[in-house]
Amino acid sequence: MEFLGYERPDGSAGIRNYVAVISSGRCANEMAATIADAVPGAVPVIHTHVCVRFKDDNEKALRVLSGIGSSPNVAAAVVVGVGCENPSPAIIAGEIAKSKKPVKVLTIMESDGFQSFMDEGLATTRSMVAEASRLQRKPFPLSYLTLGVKCGGSSAVSGIAGNAATGKVFDRLIAEGGTAIFSETTEVIGADHLLAKRAVNETVANKFREMVERQEAIIKASGEDIRGTQPTRGNISEGLTTIEDKSLGAMAKSGTSPIQGVLEYAEKPPGKGLYFMDGTAMTSELISSEAAAGAHIHIYNVGGGVSSSFRCAPGWMGDIPFIPQISVVSRQSKPRDSQEKDFFDIYADTVVEGTESVDEVADRFFDEVIAVASGKLTKREMRRGYREPIVLYSTGPIL
Repeated sequence: MEFLGYERPDGSAGIRNYVAVISSGRCANEMAATIADAVPGAVPVIHTHVCVRFKDDNEKALRVLSGIGSSPNVAAAVVVGVGCENPSPAIIAGEIAKSKKPVKVLTIMESDGFQSFMDEGLATTRSMVAEASRLQRKPFPLSYLTLGVKCGGSSAVSGIAGNAATGKVFDRLIAEGGTAIFSETTEVIGADHLLAKRAVNETVANKFREMVERQEAIIKASGEDIRGTQPTRGNISEGLTTIEDKSLGAMAKSGTSPIQGVLEYAEKPPGKGLYFMDGTAMTSELISSEAAAGAHIHIYNVGGGVSSSFRCAPGWMGDIPFIPQISVVSRQSKPRDSQEKDFFDIYADTVVEGTESVDEVADRFFDEVIAVASGKLTKREMRRGYREPIVLYSTGPIL
């Protein structure tokens, strides 16, 4: 099977063809947004990272921002900043340049002034967009694709409907030679022993166990115990009763394929197949890490109820402008919400209703993945006009 994508100089294939204007630090967010908004075909990458962080968090930020700029869905990148950030704009651009795509660094410190800086940013971005627009889609095997996933608003039916169908989509892509990434370390606690059994070898299994134990240790160091604070109030209202219930349902979205490796936050997979990535359950932090790791498409599964009825952007934030997000719902909210079908791409509530099997939902879901990879816009891509900065995962204090 094939999809239609854009060939990249490093041998990868993109499914979108944007020029990314990347803020190297939150001080440059407005500059990045102003430049990108003025040029059709460009998108801003704005975020919350500040340079007064510890080394580990600055390194995470570098992995995310350079990984996003290296995404196959990006044709070229402009990194803008003040010039004093950590990580520096030059270092971010240097990492992006390893993907062999055009990249330009612009800083106020090295310009003749703010207006000169903005003028050069606009001229550079327009030139890159014009060049990118010359590219045409061509066929690629599905082995070029990488999927990422997150579930939110989990309910008693998540694991048997939307998450189960996603797992089958993962398995089908991996059978075609593709790659899939799942994360949310706190969402595997209670079922981690089952996932460890799927590791391709004992080395991977041990690393997975160590990653889960590390996360639990961080939580307990704060005086909390996640085994007594999960599931959330929203999960409970939707029928979940224990952390094991929640983790078993969340685990379903990973499918049944062997886990080939365990990744640190925003780390790129070294090969094909299924990978687990360390990360939080916060939407923006998770989607940014999977985008940085090379995901072409992000899948967002919602259990149902309030989470499917509430669709204002802040409740769903985490968008990376050039990573299409396929929205899946396991149960519709209420019959009164007549516009619900204008928001979700995949309805898995038919499994609960008994009108479709999980396999049948997975069949049309997989077809949707190929269509989106070939250029079809998702419902989220068509909802523009509001955005929030990407939140980057950090574990240390602000200095």
